Amino acid sequence: MTVRILAGTADADAARALLGLLGQLPDAEPAPALPSSTALLEALARSAESGVDDLPEVVVVHDLIGPMPALDLVRDIALRFPAVGVVLLTADPSPAMLASAMNSGARGVIGMPLAYDELGARVEAAASWAEGVRRHLAPGRSTLPAVTGGTLVAVAGAKGGVGTTVTAVQLALAAHASGRSTALVDLDLQGGDVASYLDVQFRRSIADLADIADVSSRVLNDAMYVHESGIALLLAPAEGERGEDVTDRAARLVLTALRQRYEVVVVDCGTQVTSANAVAVETADTAVLVTTPDVVAVRAAKRLVRMWDRLQVRKAQDTTTVVNRHTRASEIQPSLIGRITGTRVAEAAIPAGFRELQPVIDAGRLHDLDGRSTVRAGIWSLAGELGLVTVTAPTGRSGGKRLRRADRDRGQVTLETLGMTPVILITLILVWQAVLAGYTFTLAGNAADQAASAAAVGDDFHAAAAEDLPGAWASDMQGPDVSRGDGQVSVSLGLKVPVLFPGAIDFPVTVHGHASAVDEDAGKEATP
Repeated sequence: MTVRILAGTADADAARALLGLLGQLPDAEPAPALPSSTALLEALARSAESGVDDLPEVVVVHDLIGPMPALDLVRDIALRFPAVGVVLLTADPSPAMLASAMNSGARGVIGMPLAYDELGARVEAAASWAEGVRRHLAPGRSTLPAVTGGTLVAVAGAKGGVGTTVTAVQLALAAHASGRSTALVDLDLQGGDVASYLDVQFRRSIADLADIADVSSRVLNDAMYVHESGIALLLAPAEGERGEDVTDRAARLVLTALRQRYEVVVVDCGTQVTSANAVAVETADTAVLVTTPDVVAVRAAKRLVRMWDRLQVRKAQDTTTVVNRHTRASEIQPSLIGRITGTRVAEAAIPAGFRELQPVIDAGRLHDLDGRSTVRAGIWSLAGELGLVTVTAPTGRSGGKRLRRADRDRGQVTLETLGMTPVILITLILVWQAVLAGYTFTLAGNAADQAASAAAVGDDFHAAAAEDLPGAWASDMQGPDVSRGDGQVSVSLGLKVPVLFPGAIDFPVTVHGHASAVDEDAGKEATP
């Protein structure tokens, strides 16, 4: 999420220092500092004329600004523009000043001289608060409380080998491909394999964040690895014993910080229940349980769901089960798994396709899985079902860009479909015309046989030829012509091939039918 920041200070040196540090914050977009309270209020009023979405998320007010006193200015902004998070910048960050700032409506206080970590933490907190307020002010919002930050999806496996990591990685790739900022977290702390699947060698891990009380953007940047596919990775420690350092409190702080920064956070929880990944399952917007359609895996899934329920981590009905390696021939179908586990079963099932996966897994290039792969199609379909690739209404400029990009993609698909329509119609017409031609050949042969049989016994061969012909073919029949010789009677006739519909325009091709029979009338005349 891009955080727009507007600062107000009359001190040129403070303005340069503040803007310099703000420009280093990830996803921050600071505007030039304004020198007075009047200019600051006028700028906010102009932005508010176009709607809440055009207001900056954060306003930083220096306590030396004039002519309005800083605390009065903070109070005025908080009352007139409640969707803006206000932060006070002061050289006196005492408890008394903090209390006065909070009473005036500030969302935080930053002490002078400026420190990068403190500035980043206060700006992030104010931006998250502003985003929550705007979500509540949005028309047509849900009556349920909005979850601050991005979408968190926890992916757990019923047992080892069911495809948990493959599913988590592809869900993250699908979300990123739709234009959403995405983080992938490996919370399988003892045996996480995300790094192996994506061919990553990175020394930092989530264990490096375990003892940090305030997980700021800068701290996250140091611990995360941006993969070539575009997704940000927070890996499990290479030494499994270090996973014990990641407590439930540490996991909660890290996941909260990630949700404030990324639109989608996918967590690979592995197959073991620990205090850390239990927090991920508990706080996730969606908990995905991966299983395979076999008795052992389904029993393991049932045990895991019951454990979550006993530990009050998550209820079965709030869990989505996805069936991996699904085949129609399997005796255990998804509907049965849903009844056994008591969970909601995803409509998207992942087909069995180990041959598709083996080359990219062996090479550590799961992100290079062919777009035509049935496994990838199944998981990306699941991502759509979970709402990870659904384009939402724009929130600010970044949301507008995503929406415009999605509209452009839909328009391109529509144009391509329209461009293919004539080709499809012409193909269908040609196939239908070939069917009519084949049918005419059949009719001509049958009519000639019947005419020859009638002529051989002296009956009306004209009537016999037309007896079984449909009206459109009988009306344009040429012949039949009969010839006799050597004790045989031969008949030839012609039928026109209609164009598209019988009785309409005739095709400039005539189909000829020929038949012969023993001339029984000639045999009777030769008998004395």
